[in-house]
Amino acid sequence: MNETEEVAKRLYEACLSGSVETLNELMGTDRLFLNRVSSTECFSSDTPLHVAVSCGHLEFTKALLSRKPKLAADLDSRRCSPLHLASTEGHFEIVCELLRVNTDVCVTRDQDGSHVIFLSLWD
Repeated sequence: MNETEEVAKRLYEACLSGSVETLNELMGTDRLFLNRVSSTECFSSDTPLHVAVSCGHLEFTKALLSRKPKLAADLDSRRCSPLHLASTEGHFEIVCELLRVNTDVCVTRDQDGSHVIFLSLWD
């Protein structure tokens, strides 16, 4: 296993457990590692944000988005955004965080043509 794969594995485990501490540690050693690890085997069909959102880790989601807001718009292999996953799982606070970062993600369509729209969330 090369160094990038090892870091990707540590990040994947941090996403599953919601360990912001591990994310901060990894960021401290390599500020660009999020750009490299998303294409490794650990994240072959999902992004780190997809994994964290699926697990319902709000603080970890916030930490990832603060470092790389673009992740909010990334799609997985099923063309689902993190917002699709958060809304399907009922993670309302994560939905709010994703929309705070990028309101355009609410009109992204998944592979079935479904999209998520939140019209008066902030009212």
